[in-house]
Amino acid sequence: MTTLSAGDGLRTRSPHPGRLAGAAVLAIVVASLGNTLLALIGKAAFSVPDDFKGFQPGAYVFLTVVGIVGASVAWSVIAAKAAKPVDLLRKLAVVIVPVSMLADLALLVTGQSPAGVAVLIVMHVVVGLAAYFTLTRIAPPRPAR
Repeated sequence: MTTLSAGDGLRTRSPHPGRLAGAAVLAIVVASLGNTLLALIGKAAFSVPDDFKGFQPGAYVFLTVVGIVGASVAWSVIAAKAAKPVDLLRKLAVVIVPVSMLADLALLVTGQSPAGVAVLIVMHVVVGLAAYFTLTRIAPPRPAR
């Protein structure tokens, strides 16, 4: 089986659906575990209040699922349409992940814990990295027919 590199420019098609689903599930599990650890650290090390909504598992796991499902759908389209899909996904992630942090930064205006907001920002990076690496490694683009 030929592995496509990020810069080969060969025409490709969407990843195998089973591999895409598996990559998405793995990314959700890894990111959720990482974010759980970050939430625990935020509460313990930075004295973030227990009622900080961003550290409630229902909030961050839900948003993790939404982000990774969205990234998976985008990856499927990018893999089918882009000449260099891995390069394009990387470039999009570099823009989309910081944009996703804007909602967290807005929490500062409402008087939320700055340390809590900082940890939430790191959580976005965890989700982005989990999505990028699982999607590109486990569900790579398939060669065009």
